Amino acid sequence: MSTDLSWLKRKQRSKRVNKPFLSVTPTEARSFCAILIDMPQKVTRLSATKISTFEQCAKYYEFQYVHRADRSFTPVEWEVGSIVHSIIAKLFRQIRDKQRGTVPKLGNTEWYRPLLTDATSNLRLQIDEGLVRIIRPDEELKPYEEQMNSALATFTAKALPLLEDHKIVGVEADLGQFHLDAIQMDGRLDLITQSGGNLFVHDWKTGARRDEDARQAKIYYFASKDKYRQPATTFTLYYLAESGDIVASYTFGQEQRAVLSTEIADIAARINALDTYQPRVSVLCHWCPYRPQCDEGNAHMSSHPAPCRKDQIDLGLGA
Repeated sequence: MSTDLSWLKRKQRSKRVNKPFLSVTPTEARSFCAILIDMPQKVTRLSATKISTFEQCAKYYEFQYVHRADRSFTPVEWEVGSIVHSIIAKLFRQIRDKQRGTVPKLGNTEWYRPLLTDATSNLRLQIDEGLVRIIRPDEELKPYEEQMNSALATFTAKALPLLEDHKIVGVEADLGQFHLDAIQMDGRLDLITQSGGNLFVHDWKTGARRDEDARQAKIYYFASKDKYRQPATTFTLYYLAESGDIVASYTFGQEQRAVLSTEIADIAARINALDTYQPRVSVLCHWCPYRPQCDEGNAHMSSHPAPCRKDQIDLGLGA
């Protein structure tokens, strides 16, 4: 039995070949992509860190968040902060998974030492490979080891007892779909707990107190209220590098949310209005991981050497 396929041949002949509307060469395509990359992108997302970075140096902001350039290194101070946060997060994840989520009274006050030993060994390797860099002249790793140990000891002695019997709600959680004046706010909540029907949000600081900490507190406070729907919420900063009272707690009213929303809108407008991102040279250029790409920063560093440890420097940029 034969099969009539004439209908298929007619259908194939009737198909129209769609020619491209615009034909470009690979070189033209690359040039067009380069133009798109260089065009200022409208800001639709911000974070407390992005804002602080922009205020300290618009050029750094461009490298980090516009072009997403590769870092040439990570300053040791920033890595120290990351290690402390990571070790504390591991503790609370273990409590959440093995202690039914309720923070117990820890009998071992040196619980962090094995984790810190491993992290320090890895940090030493990163320094040897040039991935992490010690900036201050004639400085060794030991002071930074002592700094990490001191921060974790302070956390254990002064912060952890305040959290006993708290129920863990989240560890290193995002802010959810939190917007201020149509700008989505990003960030990370170090720890969220619940006690007595109240919500508590905790944030660990390994550096000095800074004026912009209050703005971060407002962002995280209102984001937590929106995400967890708890009317009684407290946001607390713990300054682990300090020897006295390390706690700063915040609550805010709706009128302060309106003020914050206006502030965020103004910052986004300032960024969106830029045609070019101008560098703000300072001693912080020595800690900038994008400095090989910044002529102005290199020129400044050539005549302004890196400070010694005795010089107090706010290293908030990018940390």
